[in-house]
Amino acid sequence: MAGSNVSSSTSPGRTASASTPSPRAAVLGIDIGRSGLELVVLAGDGEVLATHRRAYPGDHAPDRPGDPSDWWRAVRTGTKDILRRAGLDATSVRAVGLTGEHACVAVDRNGEVLADAVLGCDRRDQTGLDALLTAVGARTLANLTGGPADLSCAAVQLLALREREKRAWHDLRHLLSPKDFIRLRLCSTVGTDPSDASASLLYNPRTRAWSKQLMTLLGLDPAILPTVGTSHTLGGRITDTAAREAGLISGTPVVTGATRLASMAIAAGATEPGAVILELGGLGGLLVTTSEALRDPEGRFSTGCAATNGLATLVAHDRTGGAATDWVLETVLTELSAQARRQGRDPLLALAETAADAPAGADGLRWRQERGGGQLIGLQPQHSRAHVARAAIEGGVLAARSLLQRLELLKVPTDRIYIGGSGAAAPLWCQVAADVLGRDVRAITIPESAALGAAVLAAGAVGLHKKSTVAKSPPWLQTWSPRKAAVVHYAETALEAHA
Repeated sequence: MAGSNVSSSTSPGRTASASTPSPRAAVLGIDIGRSGLELVVLAGDGEVLATHRRAYPGDHAPDRPGDPSDWWRAVRTGTKDILRRAGLDATSVRAVGLTGEHACVAVDRNGEVLADAVLGCDRRDQTGLDALLTAVGARTLANLTGGPADLSCAAVQLLALREREKRAWHDLRHLLSPKDFIRLRLCSTVGTDPSDASASLLYNPRTRAWSKQLMTLLGLDPAILPTVGTSHTLGGRITDTAAREAGLISGTPVVTGATRLASMAIAAGATEPGAVILELGGLGGLLVTTSEALRDPEGRFSTGCAATNGLATLVAHDRTGGAATDWVLETVLTELSAQARRQGRDPLLALAETAADAPAGADGLRWRQERGGGQLIGLQPQHSRAHVARAAIEGGVLAARSLLQRLELLKVPTDRIYIGGSGAAAPLWCQVAADVLGRDVRAITIPESAALGAAVLAAGAVGLHKKSTVAKSPPWLQTWSPRKAAVVHYAETALEAHA
């Protein structure tokens, strides 16, 4: 990347220093999520000192275009807010960890944003999807990347940008994910990790390298792609400018990090083959860690890379109810959702509380999940908002049940099931997950579970956590067991849904 004004490799920077002794060592986890910024401050002994959610400036509704610079503005104020909540000053922060949703962030040689981006699926980008499949073909794409194309992957969004934003394409120097864009702002370095790289569909998870064949077929310059380093390595150090803007200490290490699902797996300690992480709420997805890079011939799972140990993953994005809960919050529980945001609460927790007023099975109302959408089936005059909320929750977990059955057919072990995301902090949602899946599930009780995983990853990278006390035995997990009668009921519901 010769001639660039931003560094493409890690520089040593200044060693973080403080004028007064730090009262308590901690790490900061930052998650660039669809509905807002989430932050966690985690102490060296594994205590969560503070969590914080902050809306992005401007209109950043899920799956709608927004200015990535707004994410950085939220980080600048959010870091100061959460340190106040934790009762700490910046000298306590030993490292910063990053995670975030998928998106295509285009920047020029000076690191300036060239175009709006969408966290998750960009509905404007059908032209990019068509261009990818025409140039490469679905079979070749699956052979090279291990997964099918969709509107959330960087390859599709990049090709759409080439058609839609001619000026931006001319000035494009770096293609970044959201977390890597924040790293650029914090450290002035460019890079990514294997989990984010594989999610772009420009990376071969088997060879763990950017696919030269794909770049040639698509007519793309490989120089726009960031260097790939492991998730737990140093991605840079906070610059003097970023330190002043974000209220942190210059020279503080920033750890490379991983995708949201991979970060949730870190928070759960689900890092060995056979461990499953299911996101409840948000975009909705399921990830299972595997010992080697596998491929699902049906394309329900994409091949990816785990955040640790050089392991692989099978990932199903946007398949476990995110579209359903988004729709309910936007159209049925609009006032409740707005009220929760004003109170600084996660609207998904308010949705789960509403769903608790309806019985299991929602009196026959069902949400049939489809990728990126679904159908509400059986609506009758007697159904209330609580029934609709319950159907959305149950539909997402029933979709996860179907995904686990697909893994059984692929002979992929699913020894342990963990749940993360906002719904993992809602008792009703956790119990529904245990009942529908018919198995014990372990829930991350911190709603900001991806940010928590980023913090755990950062703590391990700088030697702040001992693996035996935190990374392998997280103190924030709670086990939920299935109830026999509910298991039978949901098994019948699953059969009806596929009849």
